Amino acid sequence: MTPAVSERPAPLAAVLAVTFLGSVSSGVFWAGIFFVTAIHYRFSPVQNLVLAATMGAVYALSARYAGPLLRALERRFSPRAVLAGALGLWGITSLGPLAFGDYEAMLWVAALVGATMPAIAWPIVESFLVAGRHGQGMRSALGWFNVTWTPATAVSLLLMPALAKTNVLYTVALTAVVNGGAILALFALPRRPGLHERAASEAAVGREYTWLVRSASWLLPLSYVMSSTLAPVLPHRLAAVGAGSIPSSVVASTWMIARFLTLGLMWRIGFWHGRWGTLVAATGALVGGVVMVLLGSRLETVVAGLALFGSGMGLIYYAALYYSMATGHAAVDAGGAFEALIGVGYCLGPLLGLAGHAAAPARAPSATMIFTAIVTALVATAAARPYLAARGQRAR
Repeated sequence: MTPAVSERPAPLAAVLAVTFLGSVSSGVFWAGIFFVTAIHYRFSPVQNLVLAATMGAVYALSARYAGPLLRALERRFSPRAVLAGALGLWGITSLGPLAFGDYEAMLWVAALVGATMPAIAWPIVESFLVAGRHGQGMRSALGWFNVTWTPATAVSLLLMPALAKTNVLYTVALTAVVNGGAILALFALPRRPGLHERAASEAAVGREYTWLVRSASWLLPLSYVMSSTLAPVLPHRLAAVGAGSIPSSVVASTWMIARFLTLGLMWRIGFWHGRWGTLVAATGALVGGVVMVLLGSRLETVVAGLALFGSGMGLIYYAALYYSMATGHAAVDAGGAFEALIGVGYCLGPLLGLAGHAAAPARAPSATMIFTAIVTALVATAAARPYLAARGQRAR
């Protein structure tokens, strides 16, 4: 018996409610767990890099197979039920370090489950978001999605210091509370994503989307690699240019604000999609921003570099998500492929950090940036190949 599918898209407000709460959980968990390991479990920077790389690899693999897993479970459970189960299991295990703080094994259980469950949950959320929406309708829904999850992660960063003053373990345990709210919000969703008509979906896919998604698929993990390797260098650069009494966290937030503004702008304007110039501009913004941060001799230059870098992050994220969901016909597999690429970035960044520590323990951040520069050159070359293939196809 074929499960009944609603012909109408899922209510956008309900999807956004789940998105906001899930993003608060993700922000609290992924940032908080490394404070927990450093403060409570006394992890060294290298141990934290190993944990981060492991979590990234688990996230990538779990997201990649989210679609097949959902199809196997759909014999007994609806996508909404699977989503509720993922959020629930993630929330329950996040309480492990608080309940059994003396056992490091519980930290690893929480970390690995906390990498697996959101990797399954987000592709399902993204399918609920765009299934039944095409072209401008899909881009608009993704715009709402992007301006919802970005401030939600900022909320989590604001909550963490207050929780850490009481007990640093509360930062990770908060995931359980917020996920409980997200599960309640799921009741406003239908059991399954809306019907995504194949003919309408194919009509909305631009001529070169299949090439654009390939380039974006190289650039997306690269942006996360560059973000993760830039973070440990930034405090030293701010000190070098005389940031003085300005808290480094305030300056560092520049790139997040720029990413949010870029995502909001892309939501309101439509000329960016289907254009290779968008990805070229995004790559230039990423590389140019990092160069300005690393080589700038004035605080203003570093701040401008961070803003430029954040703009590049936003351009790539929106474009990659849209092309993935459009060419993947809003399926969970398409969201899974997109999230898996983010996981690759989460994994490769810490691995480059470990390589930097191994190559030059006394100058690990500098060595890590050199390795990142090499990876950037290789990825940029790979990302250019689909463009050359598309141009060759147009010339025929």
